[in-house]
Amino acid sequence: MILLLAILQVDYRGYEVNVENFMRVLTGRHETAVPRSKRLLSDEGSHILLYMTGHGGDEFLKFQDSEELQSHDLADVVKQMKEKHRYTFPV
Repeated sequence: MILLLAILQVDYRGYEVNVENFMRVLTGRHETAVPRSKRLLSDEGSHILLYMTGHGGDEFLKFQDSEELQSHDLADVVKQMKEKHRYTFPV
């Protein structure tokens, strides 16, 4: 685990991990103050892997035990990403 942490760059931690930030990262709709390092700089040639693990239920995932991301909201975000040419193929 320690070796893995040494090579990873974590852009969002703790309470920064929330539904709003997740959706902003995927759609590219950031506030101007968000640094480039916290943005997903993808384009039509990018392959995107969304691996989400944690807890939730049928058609939703929980963030920080206080927020839920509904499956239809995630589907809408992926549709927006496709329309904005933010990936070529979801992995």
